[in-house]
Amino acid sequence: MDERDLLNIGTGNNRKVVNITPILVAILFVIAILFFGVAGVATSFLVGTYKTLPDTEELSSVKPSSVSRIYDKDSVLIHEFSIERRFWIPLDSMSDNIKYAVVAIEDQRFYKHWGLDLRRIFGAAISNIVARGYSQGASTLTQQLARNLFFTHEKTMLRKIREMLTAIKLEQHYSKDEILELYLNQIYLGAGVYGVEAASQRYFGKRCKDLTLSEAAIIAGTIQRPEAYRPDLEKNIERITVRRKSVLRGMKRMKKITNEQFKTAQEEMITAISQQDAAPTAPYFIETVRQYLENKYGENQLYNGGLIVYTTLDSKAQQEAEYSLNSHLDTLQKIPNRIFLYDNQPWKQTPGVSRADWMDNFDSLYREHKSLFFDESGNSLVDDSLRHRKLQASVVALDTRTGAVRVMIGGRSFESSKFNRAIQAVRQPGSTMKPFVYAAALQNGYTLSTKVVDAPFTMDTPSGPWTPSNFESEFFGAVTIRDALKKSINIPAVKVILDIGAEKVITLVRRMGFTHDMPAVPSLALGACEVTNMELTSAFGAFANRGMQAKPFYIESVIDRQGRVLEKNEPSAIRVLDEEIADLTAQMMRSVVDHGTGHAVRAQGFRRPAGGKTGTTNKNSDAWFVGFTPQIACGVWLGVDERRSMGKAVTGSMGAIPIWTNTMLALHKGLPEEQFQISENIVPVRLDKATKLPVDSTATNSFYEYFLKTNLPSAHDPMDSTATDSTAISPAEESTVEESH
Repeated sequence: MDERDLLNIGTGNNRKVVNITPILVAILFVIAILFFGVAGVATSFLVGTYKTLPDTEELSSVKPSSVSRIYDKDSVLIHEFSIERRFWIPLDSMSDNIKYAVVAIEDQRFYKHWGLDLRRIFGAAISNIVARGYSQGASTLTQQLARNLFFTHEKTMLRKIREMLTAIKLEQHYSKDEILELYLNQIYLGAGVYGVEAASQRYFGKRCKDLTLSEAAIIAGTIQRPEAYRPDLEKNIERITVRRKSVLRGMKRMKKITNEQFKTAQEEMITAISQQDAAPTAPYFIETVRQYLENKYGENQLYNGGLIVYTTLDSKAQQEAEYSLNSHLDTLQKIPNRIFLYDNQPWKQTPGVSRADWMDNFDSLYREHKSLFFDESGNSLVDDSLRHRKLQASVVALDTRTGAVRVMIGGRSFESSKFNRAIQAVRQPGSTMKPFVYAAALQNGYTLSTKVVDAPFTMDTPSGPWTPSNFESEFFGAVTIRDALKKSINIPAVKVILDIGAEKVITLVRRMGFTHDMPAVPSLALGACEVTNMELTSAFGAFANRGMQAKPFYIESVIDRQGRVLEKNEPSAIRVLDEEIADLTAQMMRSVVDHGTGHAVRAQGFRRPAGGKTGTTNKNSDAWFVGFTPQIACGVWLGVDERRSMGKAVTGSMGAIPIWTNTMLALHKGLPEEQFQISENIVPVRLDKATKLPVDSTATNSFYEYFLKTNLPSAHDPMDSTATDSTAISPAEESTVEESH
């Protein structure tokens, strides 16, 4: 039988010959079609996927977000702005320990592969098959970096393919060391921190370059499961110890450490810093800085750009001021509390809780018995709810020569109220307005010994007769303007502004930065206007700085993460007052502190040369003390946001000076003591104590007073006591200022 017989099918007449050649060709054709079809689809898929990968520009501009850090005037870190807590540092600023530890545990063949490690991929696949599940990963450091920079962590085949292709592109675009630098700055390491520098500071309180071998191994070990391996949690210590050993073994296998180093590091006790939520430093100041930076540089740059911002804040003095403010307000709050309790007598409705109990435990009892004061909708059931009597305060302190803001407090609690009373609250200044009145008078021919009669008088106004009064309804007769300011007597200030005209005072204070309501009425002398604490303190600083007013500023410089200076603020000041007038006004305000209404400054221990002015508005709704040394001006305001009485005891002296004194003591630590300067155009002249007229040097009952050389006193210096004015004043203004002190 030959081969042809083998192809005969059937028998007899049904026998048929079959040719297999066309069948083979057809099979091969189908296989070819399938092969090229699959190849085409695969190629099309890969090409399409490749087009979705990050382009060259994206790869070139990889900039992981970094923390923006805010420093005080002494380069002490006071705040950070970030979405991801990360401090970018170059690879050469990292210790070899951390570099080798990460490579050892995550990708030992990092310096040998080209983005993908095929040997590791096949090994992981076999291990996973044997384990019948996922037991081992095969991602290289470059793949992990690609995933963290450009993709999510979803477990899909498409994401994995894109990750692998991007890893290859990264290897083509960056060197190995550049990839490692990116990775070590990018990776999440638990507790909300990203990158090895942030982790080093968070867990061990040191720079990355200073990590021990054990500490570096611990941080490297957290990469796999950051929260499970973070070393600041006691529950993690046992598993961390095991994980650290794995890292150290890898380093030893790579011959980066010796057996002795391995044993020493493995035996080192694991001690990390526990998470502590410290109270924020200077929150109102920081918020002001934040708003400025966000407006100028944008939200992304602020929270992701790693800015370095050096501010003007004296953080030590700020802390002293905050403590003083809160402790003093806690004490003063008992006064309006007592008023509230006597008005409402809640002990009558709380059997078993006496009046004394309410006085001693007011806050807790007020919360417990809130239904006595509010209905279910939160509406007040009493005439005067305590929430309208909550005392608030603000503090501003400035360098008089540069305008640098050294202290800023905008209220008792930033968490409770973001309203910054230092720069946003517009309040009446009370008698802190008087120095401006007398400065304007000096500009118009007055001297420090010019006399004004302090006696009751009534003037006609469009709203009817107005009779200004003194704070304690006491009258002193003929007084010099120095004594009038020292004792904060109201009537002489009103007579002076009537004499020189309110417009002259307004012109002066506008030049010194007052921007709010400023009516041209006699009561302006007693504070019938509106100012912010910042405006008032800055203007007082001009008296201390001999007529030069420095523009307040908060930021010294801003530097980007590459070290480029984005801005550097130079102090700027303008002349708002003649040097001689400023010097004379400062001398008057020294009398206030040394012998007048501001004498509590001395009683509380502040001994440096200083000037200032108290201020208390009608019904004690505002209490001020604004004062200065040659170096620092500081303003303190107390009040209730709704402009209610704080109680008769809360005056500028009793309410504001204790906070002012503690703040200024802190601000002057380490500063040399300076004296106030006197212009060469000013000379001392001996005056008789009784008459305030010049006497010769042999006179006994006499003292020296300062005068301009161009305006020396005569033996018959007239008194400016007859000034009147018909400038309109409203009844509202009358009630606002009649008790100014």
